[in-house]
Amino acid sequence: MKFAPLALVAALLAACASGGGGMYDKPYALFEPDQRSVPADTRAAFILKVDGEDRTINRSDPVTPGMRTVVVSVPGARGMSESKHETMTIDAKPCMRYYLAARRPTSTSSDWSPFIAGTEPIGECMKKFKP
Repeated sequence: MKFAPLALVAALLAACASGGGGMYDKPYALFEPDQRSVPADTRAAFILKVDGEDRTINRSDPVTPGMRTVVVSVPGARGMSESKHETMTIDAKPCMRYYLAARRPTSTSSDWSPFIAGTEPIGECMKKFKP
């Protein structure tokens, strides 16, 4: 009887390894805040929701390619610590990473707008699925 829990754990690990419906089992896209080398008057836009589903700011879970509604946090008015939430619609392509940022039209403006600051292919996804 001592081996029953160990056998159960081994069976569960084997099921996970065989690709039992994981997040990376089909082509995907990623949305991430642009924290690379950000120019002046540009800030990272942190992802709060994708298609109405809450996201943890420090995680980048994969999404199914297609039209996605993304809610991001952008800076608020100058001198205010509160950020604003803005909604973007993004046509997410398979095996692509999207870097999201916010910018303002002038250095004195407090009107920040989100945008896609860059994209890049996700190498491991491209290798696996060859979209």
